[in-house]
Amino acid sequence: MSTSTRLGRQLEAPAPTWNKSAAVVVVGGGAAGLSAALPLAAARIPVVLVCRSTLLDTATARSTSRGIGWRNPPTSEQLASAGDGLTDPAAAGRLIEQAPELLDWLDALAHQISSVEQDPRQPLGMTMQRTLASVARVQELLPAGTLTIDTHSRAVDVLTDESGHVAGLRVSRGDGTIGDYRAGTVVLATGGAARLWTHTTAPAFANGDGLAMALRAGAALRDLEFVSFAPTALNAPREERLPGEAAAEMGPTLRQAGAELVDAAGSTIVPLDESQHLPDHELAIRLADWMAAYPGATAFLDARGIGDQAWQLAPHVVMAQACREHGINPARQVIPVRPAAQAFVGGIAINEVGATTVPGLYAAGEVASSGANGASGPADGLLIDALVGGTAVGRHLAQAELPEAADSTDRALRGFLPTDALAGVRTSADEALGLRREHEKLRTTSDFLARLPHEEDFGEDELTGTNLQAIAAALAQAAIARPESRGWHRRIDHAGASDKWAKHVVVSLADDGTLQVTTAALDKPVTTR
Repeated sequence: MSTSTRLGRQLEAPAPTWNKSAAVVVVGGGAAGLSAALPLAAARIPVVLVCRSTLLDTATARSTSRGIGWRNPPTSEQLASAGDGLTDPAAAGRLIEQAPELLDWLDALAHQISSVEQDPRQPLGMTMQRTLASVARVQELLPAGTLTIDTHSRAVDVLTDESGHVAGLRVSRGDGTIGDYRAGTVVLATGGAARLWTHTTAPAFANGDGLAMALRAGAALRDLEFVSFAPTALNAPREERLPGEAAAEMGPTLRQAGAELVDAAGSTIVPLDESQHLPDHELAIRLADWMAAYPGATAFLDARGIGDQAWQLAPHVVMAQACREHGINPARQVIPVRPAAQAFVGGIAINEVGATTVPGLYAAGEVASSGANGASGPADGLLIDALVGGTAVGRHLAQAELPEAADSTDRALRGFLPTDALAGVRTSADEALGLRREHEKLRTTSDFLARLPHEEDFGEDELTGTNLQAIAAALAQAAIARPESRGWHRRIDHAGASDKWAKHVVVSLADDGTLQVTTAALDKPVTTR
């Protein structure tokens, strides 16, 4: 008999030692968070931007996407095909319409900030991050400015009032203090939870904070089972890796330049013409299946034939540096690679302006599920979705009548996961929640996650483990509930997609903290309670 997963509706953090007010609190300093905060600041609305690290240390800044295809965007038919039957046409249409305009706007801002011409070969993410961060810092310093940037602070929980409306945000600051921002509106732009897996390209702060906070606050999570993997991430020898180090992506440009996927003997794993044209999810699955068929074997990218000069140019120079940092000379040696968790395609269910099912709670970027990317979407779709989605939230709230914050009330409180339990959570994700899922392993993993204790006091590591365990439990339930293979969700016991499953899987928490799984039609709008 399976065990029902029961999570806390709120975490038992220490009592706050400070209390501040704002009209809106935005959580996350990447493209989604900054593009949401800037329209509010321009409208002179008091807004606080809470950021885990600095404004230049975000997932956006680390993105390897160049965004070239979005200046002349794909058609709606192409996005629908990439989304494998789950693409929301309206959300995809907004990307197609707004991406070129917003990228042109970013270019104009970048030219205002610096006269140095941008290198088109550089990743779009860093250019985007530097530009938006520079504008935000200027807004913060204006004499009549209304933007406050709170760096090195971590959100703990979204606070709600007796009616379930947002009442603020509880925050743990880098100085060790716990405090509350009172606000009637909170925007979550915190990224995903790819740190759930041992092998990941995601930054250290991709711990599912926003997803878990939204779940505890009562928001619906949609299509959480769709998680993208970098097909060919650097699989450096264990002795060459630092604990918790993110794997560098050996991106598709290497394959386009002629790098081949081979085994240790040099035999082809995936023919070059196929590896150059397969969608990322199909290539990642092919490689995962090969690794399962040959346990202990290592896959390699043989890029020795692309020429020494190519390694000196962007974007290959960054990959070459990552290889050399791990004792590999890619111009002379084959590069060990494997699929590695990269980003969540599903997330918090939102409508066209980023509103969730919780009144006063909004979301944008990787933490959100806009529907534009369906079950997989284009490789750089998430970065563009963050820019478009964040801007939509900011523009909407800048024109909306924002509510005052009521007094917050505690929901069902629960303690934290012990630090030493996190390794088991990650092991269960590696074994059951990757690219080869099947019912029995999913059920066993779900039962294991449901039995984990939550008796520890607050701590940064305990918060990370608690949030990742919550997302793992929700993902396992979503994966069980979708008995088909579609996009980034692959069930080896249910090959192929089924027309009757062309719908959303939705996970939420009941008042007692029990995980609930339902389905929703693709055209069902997201509404608040």
